[in-house]
Amino acid sequence: MRKKRLLFVYPSSYDKENRLIKSKKSFVPSRTLPYLAALTPNRYETSIIDELVDSLNFDEEIDLVAITGMLSHIPRAIDIAREFKKRGIPSIIGGVGAFALQEMIEKSGVFDCLVIGEVDRSWEAILDDFDHGRLKRRYECTDHPELAALPMARFDLLNRKKYIRAFSDWRNPVIPIETSRGCPHNCDFCFVTRYFGKRMRYRPIDEVVEEIKYHGAKFILFTDDNIAINPKRARELFLALKPLKIQWMGQFESGVVRYPELLRLASESGCRTAFVGVESLVSDNLYSVNKSHSAKVDFKDIVKGFKEAGIDLFSSLIFGMDNDTQDVIKQTVEEMIKSNVDAIIPWIFTPGPGTPCYNEQKTDKRLIHENYSLYDYWHVVAEPKQMTSNELTKSFWQGLKRFYSLRSILLRAWRGKQWSMSWFLCSFYFRHQVHKGLHPFSGSA
Repeated sequence: MRKKRLLFVYPSSYDKENRLIKSKKSFVPSRTLPYLAALTPNRYETSIIDELVDSLNFDEEIDLVAITGMLSHIPRAIDIAREFKKRGIPSIIGGVGAFALQEMIEKSGVFDCLVIGEVDRSWEAILDDFDHGRLKRRYECTDHPELAALPMARFDLLNRKKYIRAFSDWRNPVIPIETSRGCPHNCDFCFVTRYFGKRMRYRPIDEVVEEIKYHGAKFILFTDDNIAINPKRARELFLALKPLKIQWMGQFESGVVRYPELLRLASESGCRTAFVGVESLVSDNLYSVNKSHSAKVDFKDIVKGFKEAGIDLFSSLIFGMDNDTQDVIKQTVEEMIKSNVDAIIPWIFTPGPGTPCYNEQKTDKRLIHENYSLYDYWHVVAEPKQMTSNELTKSFWQGLKRFYSLRSILLRAWRGKQWSMSWFLCSFYFRHQVHKGLHPFSGSA
């Protein structure tokens, strides 16, 4: 008797013309589906399709389809489930996008099961229900599981050649590793606290080290929303990473610059790139979205802290908040260039369904549309206060082109920056994306 076949799908999304977005390569593979595959009992034969880079065969002999994705993936996820439903193949959906768009998913009527919340403890029981013909329409996973004894994510199920590789490791893609979940902050535009909770949960450090060794990759992306939010624990983690001789990138909040010795240790452990949620240089913007903790840190101190530690600073920015004007966006980009920030990752302010920002903008009738394929954080979906939506779009792309112009890249290199082939390749990749009209982190190439 053959094993049941379970297909995991990470959908692509649609562009403004409702065309399916495809790419030859993607930036970093998602951790979610390889991790779920590792949680799946051996009685199943599992496979994974990342639709951005892989082709999806609806006529393949499959017993069950499991889908997850972010907001912009949900319309495509519904279409995928509809096609499988025509063929009598049931589907399950979960994840952050499904959490945000529960009503839309249930109204579509194409999914056999909707899972709300972190599925770690429930996945095997859900599959058991499926095996015995008692799969529920909805599972509420309301608890937030601890992170001990996680299985090794099944990146072997991915076509690893489809992902961009770090200059320091041509054999492997950048591998995403999780060391914590949760966030004590509750920013009005963010899903993290609403989905993962305010309580921080930490994975045992020895198990983090074990998984890094298991995968054998030499460049790691830590998926934590703030890898140094607990300085004591972060110090222990960085010390444990040092003997591995890896390079890594991670997300930090701006307040970490108050601990210069911690940043130095992060650098010594292999940290090459820090994604920092600067979001805005206008403090009123930060206060307006309940991100006051970032407003209390001077931007110059952020730059100085990471520069002195020898870590490349990738500044995450949000354009289109209520105090932004075209001049504010232009001045922000110029300040990033003047400060010799290594890269900017700007996003357009996008209120996600269920967040306070979304509820407020819907009440004020400022939402332009609810085409969630374009809720990808680089299309305008809500009218800004201080400019038109067209002006915001124009300023956003002008800012990207200005920062990633050849002159700007070479200027940052000339300003005493230590030679780094990885940094140059990354900068020119971002430049290539922008000149194709793509966001640097869109994944398309």
